Amino acid sequence: MEPVLSLYDFLTRFPSEEECFQYFVKKRWPDGFRCPRCGNHAAYFIEKHRRFQCTACRRQTSLTAGTVFHRMRQPLLTLFWAVYFIATSKKGISAMELKRKLGIKSYQTAWLLLHKIRSAMASSQMFPLTGDAEADETFIGGRRPGKRGRGAEGKTPVAAVVETDGKTMGRAYLETIDAATTENLTSFLSRNLSPGVKVTTDGFLAYGFLSENFHHVPRVRSNSSDDDTLPKVHILIANLKMWLRGTYNCLPSKHLQHYLDEFIFRFNRRWKLESIFDKLLVRCIVTPSFTYADLTG
Repeated sequence: MEPVLSLYDFLTRFPSEEECFQYFVKKRWPDGFRCPRCGNHAAYFIEKHRRFQCTACRRQTSLTAGTVFHRMRQPLLTLFWAVYFIATSKKGISAMELKRKLGIKSYQTAWLLLHKIRSAMASSQMFPLTGDAEADETFIGGRRPGKRGRGAEGKTPVAAVVETDGKTMGRAYLETIDAATTENLTSFLSRNLSPGVKVTTDGFLAYGFLSENFHHVPRVRSNSSDDDTLPKVHILIANLKMWLRGTYNCLPSKHLQHYLDEFIFRFNRRWKLESIFDKLLVRCIVTPSFTYADLTG
């Protein structure tokens, strides 16, 4: 089957609960059912409860058990629509808008579902950038009086890095950090860049030790207003802030990393939109679930 992208394709492929159920089965167990308790491959399907019962240990397993959708009471069709909207909405979608589009009665339920799917968008940390890169840091939060930029109070510092050949941007990563220190910035770049790559930064002293693992190129900005030493990473940061302001009215710093993960998930797949729904659905299958209390506690 061709990957889902257009609204017409989605409607055609998933017109009912049954099509969603069968597709979820194939994506969760591409090589056939496997019991999460004993590993047995054979099972009976109990139609009344829509569960699989292992022929060896007799354990019953629901289709969404062990996935990010565990114990969500919405129909699979609703969950599929949620994944589709979140994966393909370039500007993102708020919990209130998701509630309206899917007919979910409770805002709390829509908010939890949105965060569950966002949790599946987190970086696997398995694919560090391999090309030349630009790195910088920014601060996210509402407007407050006082100092701006590095050292600003009441805002969350965010580290950023993006691949670039000087003309175009490749993949990127964003991560909240406690403070813009050498330790935090070096740790962020060490996890998200391949050793030895060329990384360009500004003249901030916290980047001074990058030359130990990378080809570090520090650039000091001149007094000219037209001089931008890090044009691509600044575009990335500007787009992030524009997206946050345009979509979300309230952005608790506690959950900021989830929003960054959502932004980067779509950014890194902007040239592969034909498969983004499938990618996110599979991520939802392998991502552990959590409760509303876990999220707000």
